[in-house]
Amino acid sequence: MDLYNLSNIAKIICKPNSDSDFLEWINQKEIIPFLEKEIEDDFVIIFASFPFAFIHSAFINQIELDTEKIEDLLKWSCNPYDIWSFSVSQNDVWIDGPLMNNPSELLRDGRQILYIRKFDEVSSRIEYYEIDQMISQVLQIHFLEERNAWCKLDRSGDVADIVKIIDIKNLNQDESGKIVVFQKNALEEIACVCNYSLCRMFDFTRFKPESFSGWSGCRSNNFTNGISVFGTLNIMDKIGSYSRGIQIIDFHSISKQTVMDKIWGRLPSEESKKYVSFITMDWKNKIISEITCAPDCLANYFVESNLPFEISPAFFKPEVLRKYKSDRDKYTISDNTISCRGTWYLKSYGVNDAGQVFSYLGDLNKLPYEEQLHWKQYNERPKVGLPKRTIETDFLGKWSDEYNPLISLKEKLRKLSNKEIGWWCLKGDRSLDHMNYPYTDSKDEWAEEILILDQVIIEGLEEKWLRKKAKELGRGKDDKFRSLKLLEECLIGFGFEEDHAHTILSPLHEIHNLRSIKGHASGEEAAENRKKVLIGYGSFYNHYKALCSRCDETLDIIIEAFSPSD
Repeated sequence: MDLYNLSNIAKIICKPNSDSDFLEWINQKEIIPFLEKEIEDDFVIIFASFPFAFIHSAFINQIELDTEKIEDLLKWSCNPYDIWSFSVSQNDVWIDGPLMNNPSELLRDGRQILYIRKFDEVSSRIEYYEIDQMISQVLQIHFLEERNAWCKLDRSGDVADIVKIIDIKNLNQDESGKIVVFQKNALEEIACVCNYSLCRMFDFTRFKPESFSGWSGCRSNNFTNGISVFGTLNIMDKIGSYSRGIQIIDFHSISKQTVMDKIWGRLPSEESKKYVSFITMDWKNKIISEITCAPDCLANYFVESNLPFEISPAFFKPEVLRKYKSDRDKYTISDNTISCRGTWYLKSYGVNDAGQVFSYLGDLNKLPYEEQLHWKQYNERPKVGLPKRTIETDFLGKWSDEYNPLISLKEKLRKLSNKEIGWWCLKGDRSLDHMNYPYTDSKDEWAEEILILDQVIIEGLEEKWLRKKAKELGRGKDDKFRSLKLLEECLIGFGFEEDHAHTILSPLHEIHNLRSIKGHASGEEAAENRKKVLIGYGSFYNHYKALCSRCDETLDIIIEAFSPSD
């Protein structure tokens, strides 16, 4: 099924308007070619329900088709409303599967793919769809209501539809219905491993509802391509027709070895993984040159060779990180790692004193090739070497004592969150991972990082708790006071001078005031704020780092002040 051209299905589900076209339509000449072509698409119809068309699918054990087996399968009598259920006799009770009572013996040994269930007492569940649990769990797919599909993450970390429910309305003469399509590659994997064939059962009934009075005097013909489609077509001249049959699909494009290689992460033998070359500081050979990150072109300490070390660093413009900061749900950037949900992981990165991002060839080569190309476009010669902290931790095996205000701030906040104190809490499990330095000259990146600081620190303050505490301390009597002012009132209540308390909280006030750059401030006001920052600090990075350092000191004082009452 071509998901980008749904009108293709109109020719098999819509009654034509003219009498001449109707007479041609009831011959059903386009049905078999449609079924043959549709199975070659990226998505395969496993269910369709329209006024003049019905398709239902099940897996059956692979068989050699002969006349007897075809006749058996043509006895099919099932639909997605057949589900697992209790069966009972006078003396016993047991559980029957959805296909157990089918007249076809071959189908009774099969596996239903789609179920339609009903819960009349709940409006949102009056009728809903389920995929067989074995299939959905093996494929690791999950239903997402907003996409009306069962989905999984693809190799790029994006949400991909594997099984999709499509409502089709107003194609012609207000006809409407539903189709369910299944990604062909996923169907093939299940069929290959379980030795299944796909059996699609179809029923196409064509007539004019406004003048139809029943079937009589029909001509019955075989409805087959002699290979995979078998059935009968009954035509009542000038009145209508109905076809009923099966289509058996054996998937041969993949093997069990292909599935095994995919699970193990191995590439097919005819393919080889691609690797990018980067301008690299080859400190082993004391040169800067373009070096491939392919594993067999790198060496480690334990192998004698002239090859560069795996921990040879390549350097990049800081803009390389923008892609990951622009989608913080998909990407997680920690202090020295980057990961893409469910797919890839960059073990190490850092930023040197010139503001260049760097990573080692032995880590870059583990990224997908497309991701390596992203890094390649920002690759440049090193302006300075690696920072002191990196040399201490990665090369000398030491704990670095170099102060990093953002790391220190995150660690304090993480400890506060674990203690579940009353005056502050972490909003969202991953919000600390979203806090990062703004490395570029982009005002938007800087404004976004300030906004995140505000969301984590300021919005994490528990106003209700602080108001109660301030009143216990004889302060905060104005009901208009918000969390920052209430925090200041608490400090005064603990014995701090008013001016001192305000000074202590000044970095938090600065964060809260600067967040307007992202949203509420006028263009002129925001530009003036940015100008002051750049004049005072030289870069957005320096300002953010200094602000984190001040927040870190403020947090130490606040924690100490609240400790006696905890």
